Parts: sequence; structure tokens; C-alpha cells
Amino acid sequence: MSSAAGQSALPGRGPGQVYEYDTLAARNSRLMPGDRLTVKIRRFDRSEGGAAYQEFSVPYRKWMRVLDVLNFIAEQDAPDLAYRWFCGSKMCGTCAIRMNGREVLACWEAVEPSMTIEPLRNLPVIRDLVVDRTPYENKVAALEPWIERTTPYPQFPEPLNHKQMKDASKALDCISCMCCYSACPVIGLGDLTNFAGPAPLVQLGQSALDPRNDPEKIKRSLAATGIFNCISCYKCEESCPASIPIVSRIIEPLKAKAALLVPEMAKHSLALRDIVAYRGRIDPTALILRVQGYRALSGLSRAIRLLLRGKINPFRTFLGIKTGAAPAASRLLGKDIHQK
Repeated sequence: MSSAAGQSALPGRGPGQVYEYDTLAARNSRLMPGDRLTVKIRRFDRSEGGAAYQEFSVPYRKWMRVLDVLNFIAEQDAPDLAYRWFCGSKMCGTCAIRMNGREVLACWEAVEPSMTIEPLRNLPVIRDLVVDRTPYENKVAALEPWIERTTPYPQFPEPLNHKQMKDASKALDCISCMCCYSACPVIGLGDLTNFAGPAPLVQLGQSALDPRNDPEKIKRSLAATGIFNCISCYKCEESCPASIPIVSRIIEPLKAKAALLVPEMAKHSLALRDIVAYRGRIDPTALILRVQGYRALSGLSRAIRLLLRGKINPFRTFLGIKTGAAPAASRLLGKDIHQK
């Protein structure tokens, strides 16, 4: 098979990202019934401690999924293998795992000739491929993802148009598989940030992006998300089996709501917007001073290194030099051009 025929972008992957043999038909064309699959599974038992990879050889059957491989191993070779699945049809999300370094649903993912199967990241492992969902569920509960109304229903059914519900409706496609939670690099930083993570934010988006919800309720929920620690890397969107545009249609609208309702959370973002609107360009020096204030002086040696490398230019900052793009930037960002 040629490389052009064997490669295709899968919906839900990042822009421009292509994986080899990324369709079910293309992957299965590499294998014939009876071919042996090499499968390494990360085995772990909390009571015994330690983790190790165990290798299995599985005969290929046409249209075989990763879940079929796990079922075969559990029936033939390792009856003590622990893994989760329920619906087998991309509806419940319980069979999410990592296969060859990316998050997938075992019930929906085509097999490959050689596979390394691991549990999801960023969650405690109970045994083998089974993770503890408690941290995720606790975060979701803490965000109170339900609607509280301040006004009664105007009528039943309640009139809601597409424009009002376009973002919240995308969040409703979530199957709580936690693939995005595993793929998120910020969650992987542990306690260094207070970021709730993409999966809890999708759950919150179902109610916080609903126009019927009480703004005070949304404000209280958003204050607990640490949402501005999201680095918009799009790893969550790439890994989402439901092809939910998590960053562009959920996290970014939630950030906009947070900037409006809890502006102290968005100090960096609001400062950047004001600077670009006034100067028509990004000014790192002004941004550091606006966000850190006098604390920026404590990092004087770092500032000197940035200056020597041309990363900052305090002279342009203090002279208030603008670019020709300033009027357009001010108009687009909705800011008064005379605001510094």
C-alpha cells in the first residue's frame, strides 16, 4: 500500500496531524486472518506493588478491535487481566485505555500488528488497565455542573435557539471516557496548578454555557476551575473519541465567561488584550509589569538575560511606541485606543 493510501487524518485529530493507517480499513489491510499480533500489556496490582509489561501473541481475526484482543487474552492466557468495558459500541466510555501512546476506546479502535496497551494517565491505577475515577468525579462534583434558575420557565417546551445552545450542545456529546483527561499535559503537572482538567470542564460546560443558568452560580463554579492554566495545546481535542471541539467550543467560551464574571482570574489575558489594543502589538515588557508589578524586579537577572536576547525592549515600552495596527487592534478588541 502506498503511503498516501495508508495515511488519512481522523476526525478529532489536531489540524494537520496525520497518523499512518489511521482508518479501520487501512489498518486491517495490513493483516490477514491468522496473523499473530504482538501485544504488550502493562500489568499492575496495587496490593503487590510495582508494574511490569507482559507480552502476548494473539491470532488476528477480520475487523478485530483492541477490545477483542483483551477479551481473547482474558479468555485464553490471563484470566486475571483487569480491564473495563460495558456497551462495546462507543457509548459508555468505560473501555478507554492508551494504545501505542495515544488515548483510544478499546471497543472502537482497530488493532495494529504490534501494540503496547496501558491504563489512562493522570489517574491512580487500581489494577492493570483499570483506573480510579474518583479524582475526576470529585472534581466534577466540586464544580456543581447543574443549572440554577433565577426566573421561572416562560412556557413548556421552553424556546431555545441554536445560537444560545451551540456550545453547550457540543458538551452534551461527552461520554466521560476521560481520554482528554489522560492526554492533558497540565493535569500531568500535579499540584503545581489548580487546573480542573478538560473532562470536568466539559461537564461544567453543559450547564455553564446554558443561557438559563444563574450567572452567580456560573461565577462560583468557574472560580474553582483554574481554567486559565489551560495552555490550549489541543491534546484533548485530538484524543476525544466523540470529536468534541473541547478547546475551541467549550474551554475558550468558558474562559470568556470567567473573564467577564471573575476578572481577577483573567489578569494575564485581560492585560494582554489591553496592551495589544493600545499598541497594536504584543509587548512582553509591558505584560510582565502589568501582571507582576513590582514583583518583576525580583527577577532582575532573568530580565537582563531576556534583554540581551532581544526578548524584551523596555525602551519601546516606556516610550509607548505603537504600530500602525493599533487602530485596527483597538477596534477589533473593543478597547479605547487611548487606554494604556
